[in-house]
Amino acid sequence: MWWWVKARRAHTLLPVGLTLLTALVLLLHDTVARLPSFRTGADNPVPAMLLVPVPLCAVLLMSLESRLSAAEDSSVRRVRARDAGLTLAAVAAATAVGLGADAVLGSGAAAPLGRNTAFLTGLTLCVRSRAGPPAAMTPVVWFAAVVFFGFDRTGRPTLWTVLPRAADDPVAATAAALTLSAGLAVQLGTRPRTDS
Repeated sequence: MWWWVKARRAHTLLPVGLTLLTALVLLLHDTVARLPSFRTGADNPVPAMLLVPVPLCAVLLMSLESRLSAAEDSSVRRVRARDAGLTLAAVAAATAVGLGADAVLGSGAAAPLGRNTAFLTGLTLCVRSRAGPPAAMTPVVWFAAVVFFGFDRTGRPTLWTVLPRAADDPVAATAAALTLSAGLAVQLGTRPRTDS
């Protein structure tokens, strides 16, 4: 197991990612940016918390892309299951940080952090199966799509956006759970690309 932890650099990368996530939550928990929307032709108030999961997704992908191909291609090692466990641990840690910030700071914007991290992580894992390491840009592209096209004329987020929806929104929670499940299924069922 230790060879896997060292190969994934999980003992160094994930603590850095979680520290960065926590620092961003503390700095940005109630910050709102006014960003342009192509659909409304006006500015939308977008919580900065929507971007907080992006660095953790990138660090997680960097960790998953760190491999020892010769050792991992052996059929006796359960690498994919360990990778899935690492992914779930990162999402669980982000959820704990978000709920903790919500409880301590009273920041409603931090409450959906776990859901948003789960959604973006699942989306990134699905794209990773086809794109490899460039899939790290998936959360940024999704965020841009949400900002530019995800709000209706009244300023409310549409159903497909997931990220800016309320913490207790059942549609967003279902979308996040399904997307993370799909990402884990892809992660468990496919071999990582080695041509990048």
